[in-house]
Amino acid sequence: MRSAIPYIRFSSARQTTGSSAERQQQMVTQWLTKHPEYTLSDLTYKDFGKSGYHGEHVKDGGGFAKLLAAVEAGDIKAGDVVLVEAIDRTGRLHPLDMLNKVITPILAAGVSIITLDDKVTYTHESAASGHLFLLVAKIQAAYGYSKQLSERTKASYAIRLEQAKEGNKVKRNTPVWLHSDGRLNDDVTPYIKQAFELYVSGVGKTAIANRLRASGVPELVKCSGPTVEAWLRNQAAIGNWEYGKDDPDKPSQIIFGVYPPVISNELFLQAQHRKSAVATKPRERTSKNFLVGIVKCGVCGANLIIHNKDGKPNNMRCLTHHRLKDAGCTNKETIPYQVVHFIYLQTAPSWVDRAMKIVQLSENDKRKLHLAGEREELTKSIERLVKLSAVGDSVELEAQYKLAIGRRTEIDNELEILSRKAGGVVVESNPNSIFFGYDAKVEHDRLVIHDPVQLSALLKQAGYSITLQPGRKLYLADSETPWVYTGVARKGNATLGFRIQHGDYEFTISNIIPEVVDANVYDSDPIGELKHLAERSYKHVKPIKSLKTGLSIKIMIVDEHGNEVF
Repeated sequence: MRSAIPYIRFSSARQTTGSSAERQQQMVTQWLTKHPEYTLSDLTYKDFGKSGYHGEHVKDGGGFAKLLAAVEAGDIKAGDVVLVEAIDRTGRLHPLDMLNKVITPILAAGVSIITLDDKVTYTHESAASGHLFLLVAKIQAAYGYSKQLSERTKASYAIRLEQAKEGNKVKRNTPVWLHSDGRLNDDVTPYIKQAFELYVSGVGKTAIANRLRASGVPELVKCSGPTVEAWLRNQAAIGNWEYGKDDPDKPSQIIFGVYPPVISNELFLQAQHRKSAVATKPRERTSKNFLVGIVKCGVCGANLIIHNKDGKPNNMRCLTHHRLKDAGCTNKETIPYQVVHFIYLQTAPSWVDRAMKIVQLSENDKRKLHLAGEREELTKSIERLVKLSAVGDSVELEAQYKLAIGRRTEIDNELEILSRKAGGVVVESNPNSIFFGYDAKVEHDRLVIHDPVQLSALLKQAGYSITLQPGRKLYLADSETPWVYTGVARKGNATLGFRIQHGDYEFTISNIIPEVVDANVYDSDPIGELKHLAERSYKHVKPIKSLKTGLSIKIMIVDEHGNEVF
């Protein structure tokens, strides 16, 4: 049976989230329904966001280039058909190039091209008739329209470029936080800043979009992950206009100070740095439960899942073993939720503090981040200039290339010098509490109550994890000393709590999960802080035992009235 091979293309990256691809796919489905003598081929070729006028689709890596290669190799055979929405989907090149490089190789191989909008079939035989004139007319019309549009767009951009250089406001398609005349939209700008801050702290783009849609701001009701992605790379966020970024035939220019900035340069650069850092990592969901994705199986690497009983967390176990048993993972351990949560409460706040310090850059780090961002842009510009130089020699292009290379060398030298200096850790020089680490616990608890999504993202970004190994051993990310769950503590048939060993000590904690309480409800003095610490911590139902000496330690703090505080 003959095969039908769909080809789908649109030129603007903005159409990725629109209906263009879906519409073209529906037309393919409708045609196949009416032509059961054809089967849908496993070969499908797509060019999303690639210009047919500049020929990006027929260059190396382009979908149509792969289609032509398949025709030449015989993977697409005589009698097969290529389905396109309209002839201009195959390209908007110069008519001679369209005929010789795009259309003829397909028809000469005995493969037909069917345009779904007008239901015309172009074959090698029909090209000898009036079809050829119809085909040429359509190709000429597509090329002429794109050429005229390109010239008008370039002229418009040239005028606006001069206006921007003179410091005048530039009218263009502006992002959601700007009005068309360049003024800030005060209803939206706080959420744009929040989006950048959340992204830098480790929250995913889809999770950010979900939060912004829930804000109730009309301009954000259609916000999506790709929308946030576009904001993160948009120079308008820091007041700049990147002229020519979508034109592969010229190097882009950044015109500074065209718009009022909505975020700081440092925050924008931090976002670019994180984008580069996560580009090669597998995608992760940002969970609302801050323990999901943090507690891992030490055998297969899967997340540990929380098993509830009577509506409350009861235990944690490997997700893979839970689903597939030993065929998926041999780690059969099941650990009481309270044990994992106790270890988490003991260790996580300092990691949140560490993550917050990463976000709060020193002056040295700000400079390094700025230089790294500039270097990345220079590298892109150099690569673009090399491609343009290959097309034709130009004194201006050569001068721009030498300037870019020279500036990148200067940046490399300065970065090397900065790397010799002391690290950029921001130290809390004046803590608010007399208790070590208390301020970190307060910040941790605030995030648990008000923003568990950001809490989970911060911990992951800092590298925090708890790993469950066979033998009921739980390891913290930066430690070789395990926390070992040794069993249930009972009194008769009643469960008192759970026994945990760590290093030279054994703890017996209550099975009652402590409530998370806002520190603001307590007095801001040592007694109030102790009460807060007691409320957020697991109770020890037995004294702490030294495994070396066999001695037991019980710490009890009372207030001025003799009441036990901790």
